[in-house]
Amino acid sequence: METHTDRRIGRFDSRLRNLLAALAVTAVVAGCGSSESGEVVAGAGDLVHVHDLTIDADGMVLVASHTGLWRIEATDRAVLLGSERHDLMAMTTLDDGTLLVSGHPDLRLEEYHVEDHPPFFGLTESRDGGQTWEVIDLLGEADFHALVSLPDRLYAAETAGRIWRRDADGRWEQLGELEARDLAVDPSDPDRLVGTDWDGRLSVSDDGAASWDAVSDAPTMIEVEWLGSGRLVGVAEDGTIFTATDPAGPWADHRSAPGEVETLHVEGDTWWVTTHGGNIATSTDDGASWTDVYKATASP
Repeated sequence: METHTDRRIGRFDSRLRNLLAALAVTAVVAGCGSSESGEVVAGAGDLVHVHDLTIDADGMVLVASHTGLWRIEATDRAVLLGSERHDLMAMTTLDDGTLLVSGHPDLRLEEYHVEDHPPFFGLTESRDGGQTWEVIDLLGEADFHALVSLPDRLYAAETAGRIWRRDADGRWEQLGELEARDLAVDPSDPDRLVGTDWDGRLSVSDDGAASWDAVSDAPTMIEVEWLGSGRLVGVAEDGTIFTATDPAGPWADHRSAPGEVETLHVEGDTWWVTTHGGNIATSTDDGASWTDVYKATASP
C-alpha cells in the first residue's frame, strides 16, 4: 500500500528529475533565436513549463518558466529578460512593481551556490522588471512553489509541505502543513486562505495558514483564485473551470479553458491560463471565450 511518505518521496524524485531537466535546458537556452539587438527570442518549446505569470506596469505578460523570465510581446514572440536563467517555480508582484520569485537558481553563476545545500532560490527579488535579481533570504534553504503577497505579509508554500509567512519586518514564521501547489487569500480577510495540493485537493484555513482542513465536496483542481468580488475560481488540469462563492461550495462546473491547464491567473476582470506546451490565452468574459496571447508552436 502506498503511504503518504511514499507519495512525498515520489514527488521529490519527480521534482529532482524536473530540476535536472531544467538545468539541461538552461545550458542550451543560448541556442534560442536572437534578434539583431541581441535579444533572445523563444523558439517552439523553449519555455518548457510555465509555472506562473504576472502582468507588468505596461500591460505585458511576464512568464516564469523553467528557462527563466520571458516577456510576451506578440502571439509568436517571447523575449527572455536579463542574462540569468533561473528555474522560476513561483512569482508574485508587489504594488511597487517589484517581482518576487522562488525556485532553483542558475547554477552557472557562482553567487547562487551554497556549499552542502540544495539548489534552492529562497526568496529573490527584481526591481527592474527581471533584468537583474537579488536574493532576499533563504538561498539554499527553501524552494517555494506558490507565493501570495499582501500589503503586510507574504504567504509562501514550501515544497517540503509547510506554509510560511514573511511579515513586513522580514521575519519568517513556519505555519501549518500543506503540500500546496497553489494558494489564494480571501480579499476581505487576510487570515483566510485556500490551497490546492499536488493531488488536486482543496483545503481551507481560517487562522492565517496555521491549520488546514480539506474541503471534501470540492472538485479536483490544480489552481485556484479568490476574486475581489469574493467569488472563487478554480481549474482542473483538463481545463474544466469551477466557481463558488465559498470554499465549502457548492462548486459549479462553469466553463472550460482552451487546453490542459498549467496555471491560472486573474487580475480584475481578466483571466489568463497557460496550457501544456507553453501556450497562453486570455478571457474578459469569465471564460466564455478565449483569445490567444502566445502560441508556442508558432515560429518567432
